[in-house]
Parts: sequence; C-alpha cells; structure tokens
Amino acid sequence: MDTLHEILRYTHIIGGFVGLALFWIPIFSKKGGKAHRQMGKYWTWLARVVVLSALAGLFLYIPEIIEKNISPNNYAFLIFLGYLSVVTYIVVDYGVAVLKTKKDPSQLNTPYWNTMILLSFGASAFIIAFALIVKPESMPVLLALSPIGIGTGLGMRSYIKKGSSKYAKKGKGSNKGWLYEHLGSMLGAGIAFHTAFAVFGITRIYDIGLEGMVAVIPWVLPAAIGIPAQYIWTRKYQRKFKEI
Repeated sequence: MDTLHEILRYTHIIGGFVGLALFWIPIFSKKGGKAHRQMGKYWTWLARVVVLSALAGLFLYIPEIIEKNISPNNYAFLIFLGYLSVVTYIVVDYGVAVLKTKKDPSQLNTPYWNTMILLSFGASAFIIAFALIVKPESMPVLLALSPIGIGTGLGMRSYIKKGSSKYAKKGKGSNKGWLYEHLGSMLGAGIAFHTAFAVFGITRIYDIGLEGMVAVIPWVLPAAIGIPAQYIWTRKYQRKFKEI
C-alpha cells in the first residue's frame, strides 16, 4: 500500500508541475493552430492523470483517517483537494467535449453529462455540508470556494439546453458558444491547477508558514485573478466576432 501511495503521490506531483508549465503554451499560442491543438491535447490528458491520481491517493487515506481518528483540521485540506479534483476533471472533460459537439451542442444531452452536472452540484453540496457540520479551521475558505461546483454545473446545463443562444446579446444569436465554453472550461481548470499549487505546493517548497487571514491568500488568489480573466477573455472574443 505504501508503494502504491508513493507512486500516486509522485505521479501527481510531477504531473502537476509539468501541467503548470504546459498550461501556458495553448493559452498564448495561436488559437486553432498546430501548437495550440497539440499542446492542448497533451495538457488535457495530463490533467486527467493528475486529478485521477489525486483522487486515488485520497481514497487510500480514508482508512487511515478512520483508524487513527485524525482531527478534521488535519484532513480538511484533503477534502478540499478531492473537491477540486472532481470539479477539475469535469471541466477538462467538458472543455474537450464542447469542441467535438460544436455543430450540435444538444449532443451533450446524454446520461453521462447529466450525471457530471449532478456530480458538480453534489461536490459543492458535500463541501458546504462538511464545512458547516465539521467546522474545521478552514471553514470560511471551504464555504467561499464551494460555489465553484455549483457555477460549473449551472453553466454546463445552460449550454446543453440553450446551445450558443446562451451567449445571445441584444437580440443577436451567437455562432461561437462552443469557443466561449471551451475557453471558460480550460481557464477554470487552470485556476484549479494553480490553486492546488499555491495551497499545497509553493508553501511547502519554500517552507512558507502563513498564519491568520494571510493564510487565506493562496486559496483565493488564483480564483480572484482567473475568474475576471475568464470574463475579460470571453468578452474579447465576443467583440472580435461582433457578438456584443
């Protein structure tokens, strides 16, 4: 079991570091170009490996938590990492799917994607319940970030039901809904990657001991930067295609 733990741990750590660097290549490369498509494909597969190795590793910790009666304050961050992994897997998978179904978004109205929407809602509900019932020290952060899963589920459901008309403005339709969904999903996954690195990576690499309100910064900074960036970037392309 210890060997499996180590394999999953190093797979996750190495994959996470490579993924952080690789993420920026499709972001800054020409959209639709060879580098964008090829590096984007590599990144999405790497992201799946990273989140699945995290979930598998967390699952192996459950018996130890139960057996040793570990304090919630010591495993709350693992719960958060599991939540982040579930939502990240969903948005990465969704970001790829919208490209494959861009001509007919209704193709996403399948049992699989309806289940992913419910799973996204369920992940948020679990985090909220855990925070309110267990009341770990990180409770304010867990509650602050719990809407991510809800927002993800609502956004997916809206696009599947409405298609590109989800982005209709001023009586005009949209032909690029799939693009905006793809951009939003991949940027959302990038926010999750950078949040995990800020919370569990950089503070340990440099032995940074943050206390009090300052300790909240690594948890919320990537989202505070990334969510406005999602909005700005989407608006940029809407202007480019004269859809606003």
